[in-house]
This record gives sequence, structure tokens and C-alpha cells, in this order.
Amino acid sequence: MTAIRRLARMLGAMAAMALPVAAWAQAAAVEWTDVDCAQSRIRPTMGLHCRGTSALTNDALSTGQGMFRFWNAAGTVKDVKYYYYVAEAVHPGSAVMSNQELADALRARSPQARGSFQMSDIRRHKDADFVSFLSAAREACVGIRKNGPGNAQGARWLLYATRCVPPGQQITEADIDGFIREAHLRE
Repeated sequence: MTAIRRLARMLGAMAAMALPVAAWAQAAAVEWTDVDCAQSRIRPTMGLHCRGTSALTNDALSTGQGMFRFWNAAGTVKDVKYYYYVAEAVHPGSAVMSNQELADALRARSPQARGSFQMSDIRRHKDADFVSFLSAAREACVGIRKNGPGNAQGARWLLYATRCVPPGQQITEADIDGFIREAHLRE
């Protein structure tokens, strides 16, 4: 029986290590708090509701020096729905990596991407990967992923974001270009 318990613990630990770093804030019991959008690392945030976590350790459950922090901003501005999610490595020896396909990562994070359909192939524009899709509410949407500057372990941050217009409207190439250009982190 002890060998079975050890095997179960080992498999559990291996499964936990397989989680992408950016998913820790969603997989663990992490406390999100409202933050003043001016203090958020996400930009732009005008008219959005912003939240963040405190600096977390490498396993998001123990105490010690903070290595990661997570941010999000969401809301509707002029009938357009926005959602931003950032995983940030705050310690010089830590990094974040994207281990998920973009469509899966967006569906796991953005309320508009959950239940989405007609997800396009991944395309590249400027410094972002992006997809277009229809939300479950039939809103035309674009979803992006930007990788921050890198270090030997991975990226300093990852930004995922979605922008959705009301049903019946289309997102133009100019909309996509502007969304990608404007979505970034404050220094």
C-alpha cells in the first residue's frame, strides 16, 4: 500500500509540474484583488476593471520570495468587449512559457473565448500571434498572444487578450492592427 501511495504522490507531482506556469493562477487557490488600473501592468485599461495577484512563489502555494504575478483587465468600452490576462515573472531567475496552443490558452482564460467556434489558424502580425473566432454569443472576436522579452528560461511575461464586437459587426484588419499595437505592459 505504501508503494501505491508513493506512486500516486509521484504522479501527482509530475502532473503539477506539467502545468504551464501561466496556468498556476487559475489552477491554484490564488487570491485575486481589485487594483487601481493605473497600478496595473496592463495597458490600455481606460474603462476596464482591473485585478491582480500578489507576487507568488514558483509553486503558487508556498511562501518565500515572489517569482510570478498575474494581472487581468476586463470590460466593455463603446460596445466592444475587452479581456487581458498577463502572467509575469517578477524575479530575474524566473520566466514564463507558453505551453498551450493559442486557441486553448484563450479558451482557458477569456470569457469571450469559452465556447467559441470558427477559430482561425494562428497568424502573426507585428509582435503577436493572433486568431479570429466567433464567441458563443456570436460576437466577432480576435485573440492575441504577445511574449515579453526573454531570458535563458523563457519570457519575462506573456499577454493574452481578446477583443469582441457586437453580433453582426465585423473586425477589420485595421481593428486587429490597432489592438495588437496598443496591447502591451507598462514599464
